[in-house]
Amino acid sequence: MAPAEEKYRRLAGRRRGVISGSSLWMGSDHILLVKTSWFREEYKRFYLRDIQAIVVAPGARFYISVTMALVALCWLFSGFFMAVWPTSVSIGWIVFTTAMLAAWLGVSIAAGCRCRLYTAVSKDDLPSIFRTWTARKFLRQVQPRIAQVQGTLDAGWAEAERTSAGPSVAAMAPVETRPHAAAPSHTLASDLFALALVVCSAVGLATVTFPDAFWNRVNTVLTLVQLAAAVVVLVQYSRGMIAKPMQRVAIASMLLTGVTFYVQTFTFAFINGARLGAGIGPMTAIRPYVVAHQVTYGLNLLLGLISAVITLRGAYSDEPDIIKD
Repeated sequence: MAPAEEKYRRLAGRRRGVISGSSLWMGSDHILLVKTSWFREEYKRFYLRDIQAIVVAPGARFYISVTMALVALCWLFSGFFMAVWPTSVSIGWIVFTTAMLAAWLGVSIAAGCRCRLYTAVSKDDLPSIFRTWTARKFLRQVQPRIAQVQGTLDAGWAEAERTSAGPSVAAMAPVETRPHAAAPSHTLASDLFALALVVCSAVGLATVTFPDAFWNRVNTVLTLVQLAAAVVVLVQYSRGMIAKPMQRVAIASMLLTGVTFYVQTFTFAFINGARLGAGIGPMTAIRPYVVAHQVTYGLNLLLGLISAVITLRGAYSDEPDIIKD
């Protein structure tokens, strides 16, 4: 009699990268891991009775699928025609591109994870599990099947075993030490700093071509507020009140503002000096000056979104272990 054909059911998680891919399938008594690379496929079975642990750990995962890569290339290719676009369209393209990049970075950092399956003789990464919501769904699918095959343990078995072993075992147990509390990832000052970055960048991108002195004063005031908030963040970091990632963003913002100031000063001095030497009147609006400020505001907007990601990342790290539903 011919053996019955194995029927597989797709599990949560599927990865289709530019070069490689991966997927997971549930069989009658095992989990099948399928890895693809160009024209090659690899298969590995993990029998449910042999699985000792499935560990999920948060971590940044910068995954780019084939579809995502094609869409990004087409979108970036359109940027080569920015020279013939109206200013408003160019600014919208820059803002939307920055927002898409920041969204991808935010999801990759805040929701990335690594999943590893342990047996008695091996430990294997599961590449198709790279987002926390996928990991939760995967665990909800496989945990009942593993419990059905291996059975379940009473939640208090470890304490009962330790008590029955007598006082000598308790005396030999290492004393648990409480680790030093880590600095928070964000504070009220850092939140205001991130908000100042976003507001200053948005207003600057919208008004960089306006000749009105009013908007020039508004952008100057917003820049000063942003610098003041960055200084407060640096002071808080020196006192151990905030973690290092936000301090790095503050330093990057201050360096970017300083470089832009010197580029602006050098551009005006060089071009106006050349024009005065040739007997031509000074220029009040210089295209390189506008472009430099557009680039600066775009980078500051990206820094503001990175600050928001750091804040969300810190809030996410305080959640319970993702293995728990």
